Amino acid sequence: MATTENAESGSPENKVDRGTADPDAKYPLKVLYCGVCSLPIEYCEYMPEPAKCKQWLEKNFPDVFARMTLENAPKQETGSGETPAAGEEEEKKKQKRGGRGQIKQKKKTVPQKVTIAKIPRAKKKFVTRVCGLATFDIDLKEAQRFFAQKFSCGASVTAEDEIIIQGDFTDEIIDVIQEKWPEVDDDSIDDLGEVKK
Repeated sequence: MATTENAESGSPENKVDRGTADPDAKYPLKVLYCGVCSLPIEYCEYMPEPAKCKQWLEKNFPDVFARMTLENAPKQETGSGETPAAGEEEEKKKQKRGGRGQIKQKKKTVPQKVTIAKIPRAKKKFVTRVCGLATFDIDLKEAQRFFAQKFSCGASVTAEDEIIIQGDFTDEIIDVIQEKWPEVDDDSIDDLGEVKK
């Protein structure tokens, strides 16, 4: 019973410190959420496309939009004399996910060569390794499914540009590759024979 009396009387022990919050705000606060990014409108500027959020806010809540633009106006610097265009300013603010922009790596000029090798497994069992199909822009997953279906065996993509087929298919695979992918000519295929792993 003593705790409710203290809360009603407004003793300093039970008052909530609201820090630097707005003194005329009525609690509990009603938060306005953006219809574009679904965050509170104060956080729209941190989203990938704040211009769309501003357009939505101006269309649906013009009074709140006007109040927010007035609050943001004094914060801008006026010392330089030249003001950047609105599009340039937003472009500077906008940051792609992942921090710095992705650096496009140059494609290495790898010679277009397909190598086929027979690798021994256990006793008299072998696997066939096909490397270099990616240099001809052939999808390795699609090629793996094709080999597995064509030879009725297991096949898997094991490395960046390597397909392992269970069984010894070194004789038939050259004709199959040329038949399926005509851009791979006979000079581009190199049969290494039996190699150790």
